[in-house]
Amino acid sequence: MREQWLKQERFAVWGAGVSGVAAANLLARRGKEVVLSDIKTLDELEDVAERLHSAVRLVGGENYLGESQVIVASPGMKPAHPDFERARAQGCAIISEVELAYDASQARWIGITGTDGKTTTTSLVGQMLQQADVEHVVAGNIGLPLCAVVETLGPEAVVVAELSAFQLWSCHHLQPLAAAITNVAADHLDYFESFADYAQAKLRIFELQRGEGSAVVPMRDRLVRKSLREPQGQRIIGFSDRPEDVAPLDEAVWFDGDQGWAREEEGVDICWLESFDETELFGSHNQLNLACAAALARSVGVSWAHIVEAALSFEPLAHRMEFVGEGNEVSFVDDSKATNAHASLAGLQNLEAGFVVIAGGVDKGLDLRSWAKYVAREAGAVVLLGQISERMRTELEGAGAAKIRSAESMENAVEQAFKMARPGSTVVLSPACSSFDMFESYAHRGREFQAAVERLISSLP
Repeated sequence: MREQWLKQERFAVWGAGVSGVAAANLLARRGKEVVLSDIKTLDELEDVAERLHSAVRLVGGENYLGESQVIVASPGMKPAHPDFERARAQGCAIISEVELAYDASQARWIGITGTDGKTTTTSLVGQMLQQADVEHVVAGNIGLPLCAVVETLGPEAVVVAELSAFQLWSCHHLQPLAAAITNVAADHLDYFESFADYAQAKLRIFELQRGEGSAVVPMRDRLVRKSLREPQGQRIIGFSDRPEDVAPLDEAVWFDGDQGWAREEEGVDICWLESFDETELFGSHNQLNLACAAALARSVGVSWAHIVEAALSFEPLAHRMEFVGEGNEVSFVDDSKATNAHASLAGLQNLEAGFVVIAGGVDKGLDLRSWAKYVAREAGAVVLLGQISERMRTELEGAGAAKIRSAESMENAVEQAFKMARPGSTVVLSPACSSFDMFESYAHRGREFQAAVERLISSLP
């Protein structure tokens, strides 16, 4: 049932980022008493004030509680933040901007979460709906706040919401018609108290369906499969890049080599994509993303013809195994979005052995052993930069890696990597870490890599 939270009158929105501003403005449009606060000072929030509805009160220097009934929390605030205990002691509910947007909307929702691949999958679903001429918005963790776009959509429209674990843990009434988890791997242990807490936040998307709608399940992910071992009532659609993974299922979308296949309610297997190579997507990880997106689009009635048209016209997103250029028979690939070891491996496993990898960044306390073993075995050399460099070096040396260099800047890292690369090989930025020690974001890191590569190539004879 929608509009559960909107029955309340007094709201505090904590965090004046884009989602906080959108939430505050939505509440003001609904005639609610709303205070937007942030730990930044009012002087630092001057630009925020210009974007607020006139009925929103702005407070700086604290997470304001007052007499609020509901807290709309910034996704950047950890679940264990002490201010949440203060709010609970007052009897306040704590919700996410996602939850508020769902309450305020009439549309059908598709929810997509996972450690890796969720942005590509979300974008693919959006393109499939566009190809089918279905009214929709693509929003959420992908960058556009949900509260800014959902109110104008009618009941036949679709909200395609990319959802992070930071948003899901504080959802209560959200009930997506179709939900998918791309995978669950170790990440964000600097935010959650344990991997179990992180995984539970991801798995919550299926719990929130309350036994209704479609659950699109990664059959190669044991943790996610196990979570649905006991039937919950949803329609289960599995996806994989291997036919044997989906053999027992009544409904599934999968790849068998280069071909895309599906099994629907009638139990008949159909080939819906003759050749994955005809798309601009690269690698088995993108076969999984495409299969997941296709299953979600089918669950809301998109035809296979429109799904194929979307797949063939889709342009891969930046900083995700993105080809940058070539110089002296060495290719350069930007996978800056690989912000954990699992995501890094997903990209590296699609490269020929002998690649040179540039890695490093913020140490989030993740297990690097599998990553280090693969890189030590398959890479020709490694260039490390950032806060985690010494720990990565230790892990790599322990796994038997021989050619390891350190760099002080992206420019220097690209130069060293190129010198160690053999003709015909690839230099790949695949950090396996977040970027915030040296860069503003993974996108900033990727742009710096691409700029350094372009300068290097232009200087070659």
